[in-house]
Amino acid sequence: MANILELLSAPGLHAVRPLVGPLDAGEVTGVRLEARPDRLAAIPAGTVAVLLAPVPGHLLDVAVRDAAAAGAAALVLTGVTEAPHGLPAEVTATARALAERGRVAVLYADGDLAALVVAVERAVAGSAADALARVAAAAREVTAVAGDPDQVATAAGRALGLPVELRAAGPGEEGAAAAGPDGEIRLAAPARPGHAGEAVRSVLALAALAAAGGGHGDVPVRSRGRLLAELLVAPQDQAARLAARGRALALPVDGWHIALRVEAGGLDASNRPKALDAVMSQALTLLRTWDGTALPTTPAAPSAPAPRSAEAVQWNAALVDDALVLLSTWPADPGADGRRATLARARRVVDRLAGLRPEAGLRCGVGSSHRGPLGIRTSAREARAAVPRGAGPAVAAHDAVGLDRMLLEWYASDTAHEAVSELLSPVLALGPERAEPLLRTLQGYLDHNNSPARAAEALHLHRNAVGARIRKIVQLTGADLNEPDVRLALQLACRAGLSAAPANRP
Repeated sequence: MANILELLSAPGLHAVRPLVGPLDAGEVTGVRLEARPDRLAAIPAGTVAVLLAPVPGHLLDVAVRDAAAAGAAALVLTGVTEAPHGLPAEVTATARALAERGRVAVLYADGDLAALVVAVERAVAGSAADALARVAAAAREVTAVAGDPDQVATAAGRALGLPVELRAAGPGEEGAAAAGPDGEIRLAAPARPGHAGEAVRSVLALAALAAAGGGHGDVPVRSRGRLLAELLVAPQDQAARLAARGRALALPVDGWHIALRVEAGGLDASNRPKALDAVMSQALTLLRTWDGTALPTTPAAPSAPAPRSAEAVQWNAALVDDALVLLSTWPADPGADGRRATLARARRVVDRLAGLRPEAGLRCGVGSSHRGPLGIRTSAREARAAVPRGAGPAVAAHDAVGLDRMLLEWYASDTAHEAVSELLSPVLALGPERAEPLLRTLQGYLDHNNSPARAAEALHLHRNAVGARIRKIVQLTGADLNEPDVRLALQLACRAGLSAAPANRP
């Protein structure tokens, strides 16, 4: 039978906490509830003795000595008060020394002691009930980390109380394998006789499938992804049929959609699909995390504006013609705030992914919001047209009214160029690295009607940082931002100047 260390991995015993004494001294043979510590000297060797009431420190020394003399495997304390150092206040230095010398583990448990005794008896017996409990525990744990072979192996080993490794089984071992997206996943664990062996084989088979099958809930996600890819490339007359299939797979085709298209321009055509497939799950995880909770923050980059109902935004993804399409779906028209939030998330996710795959040369276009199955296709077309080409920002939004194009044409004239230079010359004189963050902050501030709070949300800056930059700009230019004509001139100058030059976000 297992020692205490192996026993503690059994279902129902995870809340039992080791305190002092060795956990691998000998085999466990049974369990007993003891109301009186003075009877411990008579318990059978290998017993786990569970004390029903707290034992004062001076009597605990005697209890540990008696348990050790009887050859007990462990002494379980209950209902004791913890001291600041993390051990129960009743565990004295003498008790610790007795436990180490007598080779008896001292544990602590709280809660349902009857359930504790049943769990120990079940584990000691190695019965069918223990095997079933371990399989049930594994089913809960490995599915929660499905798609990550290392974590799946760890979870399976925790449920079995045995080491589970990512490799082919050798002599005297049990093994299981399943085909994954990147090849075969193989798991191995020590063989066990009887019901314990059945548990090992069942858990390994389940774990191999979980490790190979993708992240939690990934099977339906991949099915929706394939359908989304079909919907994007199929002839328009097939949209109704595909939409019906999408509803059956819980793909929210009838909502309002904003598409993001991510391309890997830094890779050759043969390597793009694999690279984009590798980042797809990372992108979905980031976007769903940011829309399910607050965006991750740093002192220099507070969260982007949250959607009006974060839980209502759904994200799906598909690989289409050497590009990754990420689709956000809303139950109602997201409006300007939703479009800004989606653009902010696109910038943030491309930043994160570019840090992981700098060689990919990731670029992203963001479409406008459109409704229904055909709206998915429309927004995806807009996102494709918006993908930046050549130098410039890595993320760009669809310019529905052609404003950026008109501004660039206007800025190309000598008169306009001179006017912009004159307005912004004190800022431009700082050099590109210092001037560009100031100009982007000024643009965001003016675009949001002189609101530091809304500009901070859009720019991923702290409100105080926005205020400090605006004060710096006013100090340099002498501009009165309360004057409508001055605001309009500066707003046009910022938009034209920043659209014409390569840009980095603040």
